[in-house]
Amino acid sequence: MNLVDFLLFRGEKELIANNREPVKVYLNSILFAAAAIFVILVGGMTFVSFKLNYNDSYKQAYSFFFVVGALYLIVYRVFRKFVKKHPLPFVYAFFFIFFCFTIRANFSSVNPQEYVSAVCAMFMIPLLILDRSFRINAFVTLLLLSSLFISYKFKGPGFVERDAVNIIVYYVAGIVLGKSVRINRLKGFDAERVLTIERNTDSLTKLDNRRKLFEYLRRGNESVLMRPTGMFMIDIDKFKQYNDHYGHRAGDICLGIIGNCFAEFGKKNNMKFFRYGGEEFCALCWTKDYLELAACAEDLLQAIRDLRILFNVDGTSSGVVTISLGFSYFDRNENDYNFETMIKVSDAALYSAKSHGRNCARGA
Repeated sequence: MNLVDFLLFRGEKELIANNREPVKVYLNSILFAAAAIFVILVGGMTFVSFKLNYNDSYKQAYSFFFVVGALYLIVYRVFRKFVKKHPLPFVYAFFFIFFCFTIRANFSSVNPQEYVSAVCAMFMIPLLILDRSFRINAFVTLLLLSSLFISYKFKGPGFVERDAVNIIVYYVAGIVLGKSVRINRLKGFDAERVLTIERNTDSLTKLDNRRKLFEYLRRGNESVLMRPTGMFMIDIDKFKQYNDHYGHRAGDICLGIIGNCFAEFGKKNNMKFFRYGGEEFCALCWTKDYLELAACAEDLLQAIRDLRILFNVDGTSSGVVTISLGFSYFDRNENDYNFETMIKVSDAALYSAKSHGRNCARGA
């Protein structure tokens, strides 16, 4: 193992990028728990120092950092929405405060003594922070050098050697164990992410499946702004005949091509497509009115025709695979808004398109 492998974790950047949300959740939980424990412990130390009449240096140190910790928690609560989105600066800020406390507490004694709490900080910080290894290592190294400089400056050369041995041992142990903990934690997040994708994704079309569709629809119960206003219900015309004539393998390929077309169309038109089941698909949008939905439906019909997937079994006029489409528009602010009703109305519109000869769109 070379020094780069020892200090860094290859593939870490991709793992963090792919699992940003669970990493943020983890950092927020660590941040709040660590800050709360810090305030409780330092508050207890402050109470004891006054109760047992410790020297003024202890009283001042504990009181000051109790106030700092309490203010930090208040800031966290007041700006919690921002902190949840950008936890890392607050995490580093907290551990810097914690490190300053360990150094200040070390100098509260009348006589110089070896670092104890600072050693704990060196060991704990790499284990608790979840970030790129080079940033964590740089941060802890800066703390290490700062502590040794302070030891030399204010304790004298006699203490530096003892402090250096203790701190460097725990510094190395923290970096090594921290790397192992980060690897396992990030791989765990990634395994959960992959399982979630597999659970919510249709294997043939690579679109989200019906389970994910209803997850999106239920979000409308949580917030008016999350309610979709438009829905497409789509059916591949005479797909059973296509399967019977060309074979199931060709049918699977056809579904894959159409699924890819839907995905690309969704990106361009701010829509989300799902495989509803069999040859049926569904799409949601949150930004279009009725007329825009109608125009978008016609564009989608043409996009599928332009794929030029051969289908000339029964002498159809187009000679290619086509779709039928039913769409509906709902005002998200209506009191009787109900996604089940939206599905029923869109289904009825799809039935109307089929009854009018297929390869067309009907709105409701």
